[in-house]
Parts: sequence; structure tokens; C-alpha cells
Amino acid sequence: MKILHVNCLDTGSTGKIISSISRFMALEKHESVLCAATCLGEEKSFLKCYRTSLPKEQGIYRRISFLLGLRYGFAPFSTRRILRIIKNERPDVVHLHSINCNMVNIYALLRFLKHRSIPTVVTNHAEFLYTGSCSHAGECTGFLANCGNCPHLFEAAESKLFDRTATAHEKMKIAFDGFDRLAIVSVSPWVKERASASSIMKSLSHRVILNGVDTDVFCPRSAKYSDEHYGIPAGAKVVFHATASFTDRKGDPKGGEHVLAMARRFASQNVVFLVAGRHSISNELPKNVRLLGEIRDQEELAGLYSRADLTLVTSFRETFSMPVAESLCCGTPVVGFCAGGPESIALSAFSAFCPFGDEEALYGLTESWLPFKSTDRAGSIVSAAVEYYSSERMAKEYYELYQSLKKE
Repeated sequence: MKILHVNCLDTGSTGKIISSISRFMALEKHESVLCAATCLGEEKSFLKCYRTSLPKEQGIYRRISFLLGLRYGFAPFSTRRILRIIKNERPDVVHLHSINCNMVNIYALLRFLKHRSIPTVVTNHAEFLYTGSCSHAGECTGFLANCGNCPHLFEAAESKLFDRTATAHEKMKIAFDGFDRLAIVSVSPWVKERASASSIMKSLSHRVILNGVDTDVFCPRSAKYSDEHYGIPAGAKVVFHATASFTDRKGDPKGGEHVLAMARRFASQNVVFLVAGRHSISNELPKNVRLLGEIRDQEELAGLYSRADLTLVTSFRETFSMPVAESLCCGTPVVGFCAGGPESIALSAFSAFCPFGDEEALYGLTESWLPFKSTDRAGSIVSAAVEYYSSERMAKEYYELYQSLKKE
């Protein structure tokens, strides 16, 4: 059996997911191919990778899409390359992941797969495939029926010139209509609920397969560096926050302002807040906050989760939340705001969430959960998390799905 993945990158969170699936498939004596707009990672013996976009090509398509008002209906040359690769490779199953970032004409790709009856898996890592435009729809429910008169036009369509969200919604719906050999996967129960209610995907087959974590890396381990290196005073409790980008800008969807608000509330206590991720800060930081920058070393990241007494998540919306899964696999409980995905995939016995923006409630949760790792119950986090989040479990579920589609 040969599986062909389509994704914007061969690295990052979705790149790691594809690698985990492909490694498992290789052990089962099956082939894996990846069409990625950009290939940044090292070559892998178990995954054949094609780069489908030339340097700056996606940037050009993005500017044209801005003028057209359709984010997912252009990219003519890279789309042609992808379709040619599919024809030449003749996969048994095509698996579509994050196919945004101006890498492909999504409508054309779906029509091609549908008309050729190629078994296809679509994983909703974000929301754009069932909203038609928005990567994260927030509180808007227009996608449940038909979009149009978009209240957040630039975020939805990356265009300030035309509101063509109704057109984009209809084109996506037509592309999926009548697609028989298709399975829709959502990465969390929250995403499945929204996808199956959307007018684009409500008639399709849905299931949940949680993203997997490499539990050989994300497991309880000693921190790579000393407390002194991270600026942690003796005897301090540690709150850890991991994010792709951290800013104190008010209203930022990653919620950095709320992390800093929590740090100020704990300023008189021996509690340190460690923040991993690229950062851009305009104001003076609380003295108990340490900005560590982007942590690319996954073992160092696992060591930070393990060293922490608590992991804090503050995003407005997430379809999954890898920090939740990674932290629990390292034996550290999680608290944060309800953001859709995080609370729906977290282990409820070792996590707690409150309404977004309620800093008083978040402070109460943080204060009450900081001592948890010193209790007898802390040892049971890892065994429960490994079984629930392991990348092997995820890969096996996809493998079984591929087999069932191929048999059909």
C-alpha cells in the first residue's frame, strides 16, 4: 500500500505527525510519499518527499489571492505539479493535511481526487476546510449555513478589497459534494462537532484521531540545564508556557497578556514563569518571567515540561494543543482557558480550564494546581497520558483507516 500525503511543510507539528505515520507504515512494509510546498527537514528513509513550490512562489500567489479575494483557489503551477506527482506515484490513498499557505488550488485538488475515485483522508488540523475561508472561526457561526458579509474579512480571506467568503464557502461545498471515497478526520472532539455541523461537511463521514506525541522524547526527564541557567531561584515553583510566538500585545490570540497578568499576581510568591517561543515584547516584563526564546531541541523542551510544576495554556482558540499533550506525557498537569480543542483532548483528572479571559478564575486554578506534583496522584499522569496520546496509537488508527478505505 502506498500513501501520499499533501502538506504545507515537511517539518513543524503536522510534519512530525506525517513522519510518525510514515515510520509506522514502513514497519508494516508500506510506502509513504509527501508533497510539501517547502522541504526544510532532513531526508528520511521511510518518506519520499517532493518539494512542490519554488522559492517565493507562495508569496506571489498570496498577493494575487489578496486581489482575487479567494485564499484557496489559485496556485496554478504548484497545483499542476502536485497533480502530476499523484498521477505518477499512483497512491492507494491520498491524505490531505494543512493544505493552506497558498500551496495548492484546494478546489481543483479535491475535484481531481473525487473524479478519479482516489480514496482520500482529510484531517482537519485547522478549520478552513469546513468554514471555506477561516483557519479559526472564533465565535462566528456563519459557516454552519452560508458565509457572507464577513465580520472579520481580513482574517478570513486575507483580503480587504472584496468579501467573497460566500463564494469561497460555496466552492468548497461543491468540491466536497459527491466525494464518496472520503474520510474526514478531526484532531479533537471539539473540531469534529464543528465540522460535522458545517454545511460544507455535514453529509460526510467523520471520526476523531487525536494527534500523537513521541513519548520516547516527551516523557519525565531531567532538565537539560540547571535551574541557575533558567534563572529559577532555590525552592521556586515553576509555571511553564510553550507557544509558537509570545507577545504582550492586547488581544493577541495566543493570550500572552494573560500569562503576564498571572505572573504579576504571583509576584510576591516564590513562583517563576518560564516562556518558550519566539517573542516580541513592548512593555517591561514582571521580574518573575523568563523568556527562553524558541526551543528547537525537543529533549530540552521535554525537560522544561518535566521541571515545571504546572503548564499554562492561554490561547483564544486551538483545534488541539500540543502543549497540553506534551506536558501530560512529561507528568505535569495543565491549567488554562477553554479554547475548544485543549479542554476536549486533555485528561480531565490532571487538568482544569476556565472561561477565556477570566483571569480571576485562572489565578485560582493556577494556585490550587501548583502543589499537585508533590501529591501521591502525580505518578499516575504519565501512564494515562502515554496510552492516550502516543504517536504509535495515532499512526495505528490512521493505518486502519487507510486499509478500510482501500478495501472499499
